Amino acid sequence: MLNFWFVAALLIVAALAFVLVPLLRPRVRSGPSVREANLAVLRGQRREIEADVSTGLLPKDARESALAELAARAEEDLAGRDAPAAPASRPWAVAAVLAVFIPAVTVGFYLWVGTPAATDSKVMAAATAQPSDHQIEEMVATLEQKMKERPDDVQGWMLLARSFAATGKTDKALGAYAHLAKIAPQDASVLADYADALALSRGRNLSGEPTEIVMRALQADPRHPKALALAGTAKLNSGDFAASLAYWERLYTVVPPGSEDATEIRNIIEDVRSRSAAAGKPLPPAKLLAAGPAPAAPAMTAAAPKAPATASPSQAPAGGKTVSGTVRLAEALAGKTAPTDTLFIYARAETGSRIPLAIIRGGAGELPKAFVLDDSMGMSPAARLSATPSVVIEARVSKAGGAVTQPGDLVGTSKPVAPGAKAVAIVIDKVVP
Repeated sequence: MLNFWFVAALLIVAALAFVLVPLLRPRVRSGPSVREANLAVLRGQRREIEADVSTGLLPKDARESALAELAARAEEDLAGRDAPAAPASRPWAVAAVLAVFIPAVTVGFYLWVGTPAATDSKVMAAATAQPSDHQIEEMVATLEQKMKERPDDVQGWMLLARSFAATGKTDKALGAYAHLAKIAPQDASVLADYADALALSRGRNLSGEPTEIVMRALQADPRHPKALALAGTAKLNSGDFAASLAYWERLYTVVPPGSEDATEIRNIIEDVRSRSAAAGKPLPPAKLLAAGPAPAAPAMTAAAPKAPATASPSQAPAGGKTVSGTVRLAEALAGKTAPTDTLFIYARAETGSRIPLAIIRGGAGELPKAFVLDDSMGMSPAARLSATPSVVIEARVSKAGGAVTQPGDLVGTSKPVAPGAKAVAIVIDKVVP
C-alpha cells in the first residue's frame, strides 16, 4: 500500500513541476530600451528634415541650422543612461491555486472511480490467496444452486457432475449424470462419463446398467474413445475375449498413430490375447498390428482393462497435451492404507488457483498405479490442463473419501512439470498432521 501511494505522490509532483516551473520562471519584460527609442525618434526627425528640403518646404540654407538643432537635442536625449528593465511579476496566486487544485482533483478522481481498497495489504493478500478445499466445496454448492435454475444447461450440468465426482459426492454425481442423460441422450461423452461414474459407485463393476449406458454411447458415436475403452473393459471382465478385442482394436484405429495412447492400447490388445489363450480360446492375429512388431505382453496388473476409462490412457483427447506417470506408496507408509481408502490423483496449476485441472478418483488398493491426466478430466472448461504452462501433480489417499484434506490422509507431490510430461513419478510419503 505504501509503495502505491509513494509512486502516486511522485507522479503528482512531476505533474506540478510541468505546470508550476514554467509559470514561476523569472522573466524580463520585452521591448526596446529608452536609448533605442530616442535614437529611433531622432532618425525619423532627420528623415523628415531631408524630405522637407527635397520638396521645398524648408529652404536649403535652413537645412544646416535644423540639423544642428537636432544634433544638440540628440546629444541631450542620449546623454542619460537607460533605466534597468523591471522584471515581470510572478503569478504566485495562480501557482498556489494550481498546487492545491491538481493534487485534490487527482486524488479525488481516483477515490471516485478507482478501487482504494485494493491497496490494502489484507485485501491484496486475500485476493492472491489460493482457495482452500472448503472454498472449493462452497463453489460447487453455488454451482449446484445455479444449475437448479438452468435445468437445460448441458455444459453446466456436466461441470457440476464432474465436480461432484471429484469432491467425493458420488450420489450427487450420479444424480447429475442421470439428469444429463435425460437432457442430452445422444451425447456420447455424457453417457460414457455416466457409465464410468456408475461403475465406480459399484466397486468398478461395469456389468448391467453401466454396460447398457456404454452401448448407448457407442450408438451415438461409434468412435468415442472413452466408450470404446469402457466397452472393451466390460467385455473382458465378462470373459468375452473376442468382443473385447474388437473394441480395443477399434479404439486403436481412433487414437493418433505412433502416440503413447497407441502403444498402451497395443499392450492391452496383447494382454487380451494372452488371457484368451490362457483360457483355451486363442484369437486370430490382428491385421491392424501387422505393420510393426508387437510389444511383449504386459503383466496382469498393468492393463487398463481392469480399470474403467477414468484411469485409461485411451481417454486422452487427440488435440490436448496430457501428463502421465505412476504413483506409488512409500515403504514407510505401507501399513497405513486399507483397500477401502480412496485414492485421488489430480493436477493443479503451479501458481494461482488450486482448483484441479484434471482429477482421477480410484482405490488405494490399486497402488502402485499408472495414470494419465487430460482436459476431459477437468472441473471447469475454462481451466484446461493443456493450456497451463506449469502444473503440479498431487496424489492423496483419503480415509473418509472426501475432497477436503483431513488429518491422517497420505499425500505425495511431484515437482512442477509442463503439459506433455511423461513418466512423472510421485511417491506418497507424507501424513497430513
